[in-house]
Amino acid sequence: MLRKTKYIARASILVFLLFSPTLQKLNPIPVSISTEPDLDYNYEYEKNGVYTKFSDWVPYKLHKWEPKFLEDYYEMYGLKLHYKENELRRNIFFLKAGLQKRFRHPRNALCRVTNEEEYHKYRLLIFMHMNLQIMRSYMRIASQFDKRHLYFYNLDFAHELKQSFEVADSFYKEAIPYWEASRKYADQASEIDYDLDLGTIETERYEIITGKLDFGQIISDHRERLTKKRETVGAYLAKYPEADKPNLDQIP
Repeated sequence: MLRKTKYIARASILVFLLFSPTLQKLNPIPVSISTEPDLDYNYEYEKNGVYTKFSDWVPYKLHKWEPKFLEDYYEMYGLKLHYKENELRRNIFFLKAGLQKRFRHPRNALCRVTNEEEYHKYRLLIFMHMNLQIMRSYMRIASQFDKRHLYFYNLDFAHELKQSFEVADSFYKEAIPYWEASRKYADQASEIDYDLDLGTIETERYEIITGKLDFGQIISDHRERLTKKRETVGAYLAKYPEADKPNLDQIP
């Protein structure tokens, strides 16, 4: 009962203060409302008698990791199930950067090596594989600007196809030097009579030197088919020159 009486008294005082004429005559003090938290990260507090800045307890960079060796850049390679040009360009960037870096210490290699010849072959195989992955990435980008089949109704976009096929051909050309580099490293690695535990990379080397995997021919076939499609588009635009402009009416 006594506690209830105290609550009633406090409520009466609050009501009196709110409706007091004296308070109503006072000028209101402006209060700034900001979305920025008012935190002083450099305030000092006492902990066991030693003053320490609060900022010293807050890490500025968490899980920071900077790639340094070739294998570090190689391990950044990744491809999603559904990928687009940005993911492919990202992989090309990291693989190219990795090719300019030095290898890790042999004890930290991607597979077990026991002598200098194995380590030499290991480096050759990694060079081969990374060049092969760059080549494949360029071909995947080219395929996004190419068309497997060119149907008659696709010619409504002949102007766009002409530009797209030109971009595709440029990426096919970009892939050729990396295929040649892969083949060179595969031939050099095959001269060393050791088999390394590098998964499918040894299989790639064997298929390259035996001719089972010939991306030179594959790229050539793609470019030949692309040339025929470009000729079809060119003949259509020669017949209908007014179609050689963006077809805005057909874009949904």
